[in-house]
Amino acid sequence: MHWNFSSSSSTCRSTFDTTSFTNGKEEDNILLALATNARDKVEHARCVFATAGWKGRKEGQGIRVFDRKSTPGVYDVAASTSLPCGVDEFLEVFSSRNCDDFNATMVALAGDAFSYAVTLREVPMASMNTHLTIKRMQFLGSIPLVSSAKTVEFLDYIDFNYKTRTAVRILQTLTCDQAGRLIVGGDVFAGYLLSEQVELHQTSVFYFGSHTMALDELKAKGIVKATFKAATACEATAHAVLKLANLVPKVCEIAIRRRLGAAYTVNSADNVVNERCSGCGKLMKESLLRKKYVCYLCCHHTCSSCSKPQDVEVLIGVSKRQRVCCMCIAAARHRAFNTEYQLEDGPMHHLRAASSTASSSRTDPTTPSRVLH
Repeated sequence: MHWNFSSSSSTCRSTFDTTSFTNGKEEDNILLALATNARDKVEHARCVFATAGWKGRKEGQGIRVFDRKSTPGVYDVAASTSLPCGVDEFLEVFSSRNCDDFNATMVALAGDAFSYAVTLREVPMASMNTHLTIKRMQFLGSIPLVSSAKTVEFLDYIDFNYKTRTAVRILQTLTCDQAGRLIVGGDVFAGYLLSEQVELHQTSVFYFGSHTMALDELKAKGIVKATFKAATACEATAHAVLKLANLVPKVCEIAIRRRLGAAYTVNSADNVVNERCSGCGKLMKESLLRKKYVCYLCCHHTCSSCSKPQDVEVLIGVSKRQRVCCMCIAAARHRAFNTEYQLEDGPMHHLRAASSTASSSRTDPTTPSRVLH
């Protein structure tokens, strides 16, 4: 979610404060250094992932998760998997380019606990494929009106190489320095390393997250009450680092249902009725033993063997279970991994209408829009 503040030229002064400009540039450099440092740690973790010390956790849905306590007060989580979605599709799920899309994503991932999110600052970068922003999110407690809300400020860094089809996404919590500037790295950072395999129509994902217990929490071990409070806070933060790993398959599910939701649909009134299955070609007769279906996208008849029930996000935040034939599923997957028509400065995506609008559920496929994170 982006809040842009701009002023007209009539209100601008003829001179500007060079000190504030210098301080702003200095803060940008500090934030970029934090992102680079966190990125180096994630890439190093992938290189030494095969070393001893990792303990396998109960495997989640389609992802292998490991954790360790490398040093006292440091809790690390690593995970790896392969997803049937493209790199740009994975990044687009968390893109704040579209407020409705982003809010729908957070509600799908965090549920009612998600309160709001806002972009506080965007750092100008030399490349259009690199984005660095400071965001704030608020999450409600487990018991509304009783539990206190938790507000988190964090650095969000993205670097996408369209030629090699690889990407890095870094999340680093931030705290304020003595001057009140939000430029000090917090106790949690996490990162995703994405590598798209076009021939296999999949993307390999490596996740690494780390939580470092604060020094005052370590010193509080001698006090029972403070120890309990510190342990509770540490456990909650460690759980958040672990949850980011377990959410990776869920992000892919959202990407695929939005992929199908953005696909072009044939008007059933204009479709020529064909009584044969679009997949196997068998004649579809009325039978109690062999039910025939109609594909949601192409409106062709299909049998149960040649089609699957799929979640399709027809409107932003509104997902419906629809029957889609395997031909349309394969065609949508091929388009998602087809890089022939993708420009170097970014892929092209089609926006879906918000659920609050009365417009069509999809825009005209001839009017694409560029992804901005």
